[in-house]
Amino acid sequence: MKSTATCAGCGDNFYNGHNNLGVTKCWKLKAARAVRRWRLGWWTTPTTEGAFTEVKTYSCHHETGKYAFYEHLPSFAIDPIRLRGKK
Repeated sequence: MKSTATCAGCGDNFYNGHNNLGVTKCWKLKAARAVRRWRLGWWTTPTTEGAFTEVKTYSCHHETGKYAFYEHLPSFAIDPIRLRGKK
């Protein structure tokens, strides 16, 4: 069973029991894969130094209006913040 801790902040975390509808588990969780993504603040200029941060999350994770998640680090990223322990 997958942990919903990784879902914190996701727009669909509402469906992980955070509602009064009786829905206890997000329907996307079953197919979700643990992935590394590059997070960029929604209003952050992408060419700003350190604008991109590498994070571990689920493939379906989205935070519209707060963060954008990129599968690959863009070529114009300057001094991205990488996860520790990754070579």
